[in-house]
Amino acid sequence: MPSENNLSYESINKFIEETSEESAVSDASPAFAVVLPLDYHAECAMACAKKILCGVITGEEPCPAWTEKGHPDLIVSGKPDEAATIEFCRTLWNELSLKPVASACRMGVLYSANRMSLPAVNSLLKITEEPPRSGRIMLLLEENSMLPTLRSRIRVFNYIADRAGSAESPDIPKSLGPFLKWIGRTRKMSPREMLPELENWAMFFAGEKDFGRASSLDSICMLARKGKLTTPMIQDLVWAGLEGEVRFEQLLDNFW
Repeated sequence: MPSENNLSYESINKFIEETSEESAVSDASPAFAVVLPLDYHAECAMACAKKILCGVITGEEPCPAWTEKGHPDLIVSGKPDEAATIEFCRTLWNELSLKPVASACRMGVLYSANRMSLPAVNSLLKITEEPPRSGRIMLLLEENSMLPTLRSRIRVFNYIADRAGSAESPDIPKSLGPFLKWIGRTRKMSPREMLPELENWAMFFAGEKDFGRASSLDSICMLARKGKLTTPMIQDLVWAGLEGEVRFEQLLDNFW
């Protein structure tokens, strides 16, 4: 078991339990993502898979189809610290389209989804847009960073965002005056130096269910990591993202 203090492990364990329960309800989204520390990805994946594939179970009521090798309707991308490959993503639709062996559906688990290559992520768009009727998809991420087109099609369970409710809200400029002060403070920073603050803002908006601003800031952060934006460009795009008046998927389409 990962070495965590009791309070931290208790909160993560509760989050995993609640996530597995919500992901298994009959009208749940066919595709969902879970953001939490890497050490708990395998535990969370198995908890959700057992609820989705086997129904609500207890230690006294083991899942008949579950063995040491897993479940016949569970397709896993690999190890938790290995990003799902484009080959896995390309074959996932066919795997999920097969008739379930022992459950009402089949389920695909993609580990380290925040580190997948762009072609691999793009190959998931069709699956999330037109998922097989008997298929469920689970993405595990260490940070809440996804292409906006993918994020808009899935439900996100964010442990970090849920914890942030008890912390102090980030100092996000809400009008032109504070924003100009932010520009003055960040004008000598490199794009890399600006990332932690912008990622925190995106996380805050995601926790507030403001997915439009969260996705816009995520897009800016992803492009900054790729070295495609200068500091002035980031500042201009951040203002547009905070205003919420720009469709970033169209504006940044050719940058990816």
